Amino acid sequence: MNRTSVLTRAVALAAVGAVTLAGCTSTSSDGAPTSSAASSSAAARGVASQVAALLAEAKDAFDNPTRTSTAGNTDKTVDNMAVVEQKLLEASALAPYRADLLFSAASARIAQKNVPGALELYRKVLAFAPDDDDAHTYLAVWNRFLGDAAGSAAEVEQLRRVAPDRVPEVEALFAAIEWAVAYTLTDSSPRIAPPTTGIVVLGYALKKDGTMDAPLIQRLEKALEVARALPAAPIVVTGGVEQAGKTEGALMKDWLVERGVDAARITDENFARTTVENALYSSYALATKRVEHAIVVSSASHVRRGTVDLILAARENLPATFTASSVAAVDKPLADLVTPSTDELRSIYRDALSTIGLWSYRSAPLLQR
Repeated sequence: MNRTSVLTRAVALAAVGAVTLAGCTSTSSDGAPTSSAASSSAAARGVASQVAALLAEAKDAFDNPTRTSTAGNTDKTVDNMAVVEQKLLEASALAPYRADLLFSAASARIAQKNVPGALELYRKVLAFAPDDDDAHTYLAVWNRFLGDAAGSAAEVEQLRRVAPDRVPEVEALFAAIEWAVAYTLTDSSPRIAPPTTGIVVLGYALKKDGTMDAPLIQRLEKALEVARALPAAPIVVTGGVEQAGKTEGALMKDWLVERGVDAARITDENFARTTVENALYSSYALATKRVEHAIVVSSASHVRRGTVDLILAARENLPATFTASSVAAVDKPLADLVTPSTDELRSIYRDALSTIGLWSYRSAPLLQR
């Protein structure tokens, strides 16, 4: 089965429905003939308007500035995401053929730490679209997260049947996460690295006044150590969320240059809004430098996720031999981070899916990796 966007399929189904209704007639209460096509069209417009209003409300809740933020993760509050879920499910009840609404609602459930509830929605998609490759992918991945190896394997076999090209992507995702779970975090800069090594420094949200927050400065201090230890390595600083006319990437570059790093070594990536986009855009910057190994620098509670995303993003544009490692800016004691917590692991799985192309929210205007 070819990968076709859920939105495209929804539009096609809507068009079929419109054609089916066209040309029908009925009789008004005074006996005069009237067009049921016109009344059906009006009803369809009414439903469309209701769905659009619900999606606008979902986006408003999603965009609410209230959030929980640490060096390791930035999330919308659970209360916000409960509203997002409610609005998406109400819209789904009005447009039950729109699988995108169920996928988006499932992501809202995952944001509320309700992974089993998300699986229910993926199975609901399969009830009317049994060969949907995205639903099988989500089930394969999130069953694995929950420790259901047999359930995950069964879904991989379904993918092998309906979308065999997707299987290598899922297997790469599993391998990257297994690597991250087993990886020993370190805050020590490497003394030796291959000549094709690059450094990627992950950004952190600026303050409202456009100045850098403490976690970002801590990351830069560690990046400076690594840059001095590897004076030939090109550097990518990534972060594009603007505050007061400034972006993370530009400020990060200025900070490093002010401390003696050659500006010619540094590529400032000023577009990424998320850790996933950090990885996607940085991988292209690394490709221009012919990098075959990257050292990711970020907060200890965040660096595993960022490295997994980069490993997966690199499959698109870097050599098959590309590898990555990390150096942590210690925001939490490394002894407390030997094994990823459930929350960290859930974030790693969520981002990994987005990195291989399965967006978390796919119901316009709520579109979000």
